Amino acid sequence: MSETLIGVIIGGIIASIAPVFTLIIDHRRWRRESKLAYLLSERKNLETLYAKNLKRFSKAIAENSFSSDMISDFLLSMPKDVSKTFKAFMADPEKTEKKCKQFYMNLAVEMQKSLSEIDSKIETIVS
Repeated sequence: MSETLIGVIIGGIIASIAPVFTLIIDHRRWRRESKLAYLLSERKNLETLYAKNLKRFSKAIAENSFSSDMISDFLLSMPKDVSKTFKAFMADPEKTEKKCKQFYMNLAVEMQKSLSEIDSKIETIVS
């Protein structure tokens, strides 16, 4: 009788462990998939924001007129390094044509760096 009881207890333990492992594996998979979806969405949103604001920035330089929408996008909606580069441009009192071109290039580089960082996070998740 004790052997039967021990067998039932061991069988019950084994039967209860399998669903727990399944839950853990499913939870990890769900977290990875949701993180991947978030990163893909963030990358797409940043690409759209960057494209829109680089055009606006180029036009603003040419007209020497910076819209408050564009400024708030650069300061609030973009990564820190992009915002920092934009702040440096806005703080410069002497905006020569050469400096404007250099700042435009610096902004484009910072934007590409941020997209590249997201790409590397996505690559880590996928691999």
